[in-house]
Amino acid sequence: MPSPSRVLTNDYNDCKLIKLDFDDPKSPLVVLQEAYAPSDPVSRMRVFYLQHDGFWIDEIARSTLPEREIGEIVFDTPAEALRVFSGLFGKPLIRDLPVTENDVRAYMARAGSGSPKELFREFLARYRASKSKV
Repeated sequence: MPSPSRVLTNDYNDCKLIKLDFDDPKSPLVVLQEAYAPSDPVSRMRVFYLQHDGFWIDEIARSTLPEREIGEIVFDTPAEALRVFSGLFGKPLIRDLPVTENDVRAYMARAGSGSPKELFREFLARYRASKSKV
């Protein structure tokens, strides 16, 4: 059953904390929210990730960024994510990046290639690889 449409908020009750490796209790996590951007005239539902700087970024837009920026949306602990939440006030700030039709097609091809569990584990592997390069 699809989620009801709702606008993106800074309310932690509207978000999900997702462990990147469901089987690892110490797995890093992401904070996501299914919503539409307040400025979107057609109220198109999207997945947004919370970044360390308190901005939200659309899932497809995030996929266009270099791998070295993957850590911007990964939190090592729930406490770290909650610290970011504690600084959020007012309307959500969105990191608005241009997305082309080719970006959408590339994202959809990658997203359709496995289960959510497999995709999060792949994401975790890319995150760990990017951390080791720093």
